[in-house]
This record gives sequence, structure tokens and C-alpha cells, in this order.
Amino acid sequence: MLLYVTLLTPLDEWITNMDWTRNSFTILDIKPEENFSTFRLLIELKGNLPDTYKESFSKVSKDTYMGIIKVRSSGVIRVLGNYSIINGTVSNDSVVWVVVLNGYTELRKLLRDFIDSKIDVKILKVLKAKPSSIITGRQEQILKIALELGYFDFPRRIRLNELSKKLNISTSTLAEIIRRAERNIIEAFLRERDL
Repeated sequence: MLLYVTLLTPLDEWITNMDWTRNSFTILDIKPEENFSTFRLLIELKGNLPDTYKESFSKVSKDTYMGIIKVRSSGVIRVLGNYSIINGTVSNDSVVWVVVLNGYTELRKLLRDFIDSKIDVKILKVLKAKPSSIITGRQEQILKIALELGYFDFPRRIRLNELSKKLNISTSTLAEIIRRAERNIIEAFLRERDL
């Protein structure tokens, strides 16, 4: 059974110099690099884009930017890099993460990883995934990013191959994820209307 687990962790060093009074910062994905010494983070930033991020971020709408940053292996990122995250929302002194886990055994393993890394973590909520979900968490995340970057606009502001590079997945995989999500959404829509 899938679980949606909401966790509270402290801020990592790489993120402590941000002005949180004017910005919201969401981590959408974590990918380890070669030997787990660095990680690539897909970030959505709303507010004022700091100069340090200007070259690696793209404006996707008014005051909303998306980009990938590389960070050195740090406690929280190193632990969560081994799991499927939906997002991590950063605030003044903490990060609220939503993680998808495969049952309570994996939840215990995640907590053990945090304890072994000497990281304070607090579980805020544990929800069992509802089988009635129309699309998966990953499909939802990818559709949201595609929508924000203009993939569904006419004319498109971003092509499929450009979007796949930003998400660090192959073009064919991305096309399949979007196609399946669209099919599930359309089927659910038509089912609701008895068509």
C-alpha cells in the first residue's frame, strides 16, 4: 500500500541564505549525481529571483521561476534522494516534505535513515493512497510543471524534448507519462458525465 507521508526537517546549509519574506521555494525533485556526492534539485521559486540563480532558472509565469541547481551531498537531501518525493516546501526555519513510500516498512527505513544521519525529523501526517486517484503523484507533478512551462499553450512555449531535458528524463518516457495522465484524466471526465 502506498503512503503519502508529510515530514518536517530542518533547513540544509545550502538554503539558509535565502530571503523568505518575499519568496517561496519548492523542491520538486531530487536526483543523485554519479557517486552521490552531489545532487540535482528541480526547484520552483516564486518571488524575487536571487542573482545567484539567474543563469540556471527560467521564468515560467509572473514571479515564478523554475530551474535545476546542484548541491553538495547534505544530510536531508542525501536521505530523501533515495525516496520518491512529491515536493519540499521551504520556510524560514524548516522544510515540509511530501514523500511517497511503499508501506510502513519503507517508512520505518526512512526514519532509520534520518536517525542514522542524526537529523531531526517530525512526521506531520501519514495518509494511505486512495485507489481512486486519477493520476499518479509523478504524473501530477510532471503535468503541473508542463503546464507552468507552457507545454499545453498554443502555440507551445516549450517543446517536449526541451521539457524532458529540464526534468532529466528521456523524451519517450516523458511522452508516455503525459499521454497516460491525459488518458486517465479524459476517461475520468467522461465517466463523470456518463459518456
